Amino acid sequence: MQIRLAHISDTHLGYRSLFKADPATGRNQRAVDIEVAYERAIDDILTRDVQLVIHGGDVFHHTRPTWAAIRAFVRQTRRLTEAGLPVVVIGGNHDTPRLRSSGSVFSVMELALPEVRFVCEYEQQVITFRNLNLDVLAVPHGKLADPVGPSAFPTPGMRNILVTHGLVSNLELRGQHREPGEEDIADHLLDEEFDYIALGHYHVFNKVRHNTWYSGSTERMGFGDEDVTPGYALVEIGSLESGADVAHIPIETRPMKTIAPVDGESRSAREIADIVLDRIVRYVEPETNARVEIRNSLRPVKREVESILRRESASLCWALQVYSRGDILTNPGDKMVHSGSTDVRSLFDEFITERVYETNFAAAFAERGRRALDDAIRAAESTAPEDGVA
Repeated sequence: MQIRLAHISDTHLGYRSLFKADPATGRNQRAVDIEVAYERAIDDILTRDVQLVIHGGDVFHHTRPTWAAIRAFVRQTRRLTEAGLPVVVIGGNHDTPRLRSSGSVFSVMELALPEVRFVCEYEQQVITFRNLNLDVLAVPHGKLADPVGPSAFPTPGMRNILVTHGLVSNLELRGQHREPGEEDIADHLLDEEFDYIALGHYHVFNKVRHNTWYSGSTERMGFGDEDVTPGYALVEIGSLESGADVAHIPIETRPMKTIAPVDGESRSAREIADIVLDRIVRYVEPETNARVEIRNSLRPVKREVESILRRESASLCWALQVYSRGDILTNPGDKMVHSGSTDVRSLFDEFITERVYETNFAAAFAERGRRALDDAIRAAESTAPEDGVA
C-alpha cells in the first residue's frame, strides 16, 4: 500500500542567540523564532494528508529544556495527535543526557503526550502500525553511542522504515563542524531493504542513498546554517518502483546573511561604518540577522565601528554582528562575538600554528586545549538558559 509521511528533525526548541527581545513577549527573539518555525511546520503537515509523522531527533536544544520550549513542543505536537496522526520521536544528541542515571525530559513528555511513541533513551525499538502494514525501527542517538551498537533487520512482508540520528560516513559537511558527543552511523545500518531511512542531525536536506535522507532542520541555528533552507521532508512510499518519493517542504524563517568583509586598513571608523551601512541598504532585508567581518583594523577602531553600527543599523536590519577572526580567542566576553561557521577548534588550531612552540610542547598544549574546549562545549550544551530571559 502507498504510505505518505512527514519526516521532520532538528527543531532545537529552546535554542537562543544574541540579546534581542521579542517585542510582544520580552523573551529572546531567536527562541521565539525557533518555536514559530516548528508551529509553521505543523501547520503545513496538517494540510498534507499524511498518515504518519516521524521526528528524527534534537527536539530540544538542551537536555534540560526551558518551560517555554516544553510548552511549545507539547502544544504543537498535540495538534498532530488530535488530528489522529501517529507520531514517532527519537532522541538526538542534544536531547540525550550524558549520564544514563540523570533521566530525560521525555519521561515527562510521555505523560503529556501519551499517544506519541518516544524512543529517546539507549535502546532501539520496533514500532508496528498494523493498519499501514508498517514497522518503524527507531534507533535513538543513545543507542548509537552504546558499546553494543544497534542492529537493523527489516521485517519480511512489511513496509519498513528506519529512523536514527547521527552522521553517515563520507558526508561532506556544508558550513558545519563536528559536535562533541555526536555519533557516526555505521554503514551496515543503512540497509537497502528498508523502504525509507529517516535521518536527523545534519541540518541540510540531503539524499544519502536511494532510500536514505536527511530532512534538514526547521530553522537556522547559527551562521553555519546560513545557506540552509529550513523545512521538512514529505515522503511517499509505494508510489515509485525504485523507492521513496521525497520532496523538501520549505518553511519561512528569519533570513541570515553574511555581508562582504570590509578591509579597515587606513580607514577611519566612520568610513568603515559607512561602507557597511551602504551594503546593508543594498543587499539586506529589514528582518535579516546579518554579520560582517572587519579585517586589518585595530581593536579601538573596530569598537568604534561597532558603536556606530549599533546606533545606525537598527532600522536597516534585525541584527548585525561585527566580528574579526580573532574575537573568540582574544575576547570571549565581547557581546559582538562571531557565532558563525568558523569552528572554535579550528581557530584554536590556527592559534597554535601561528606561534613558534617547541614541538612536544605544542602537541601537549593542543591535546589538552582541545579536550578543554570539548568539555566546555558539552557543559554549555547540557545547561539550559533561564526561561524567558532575552
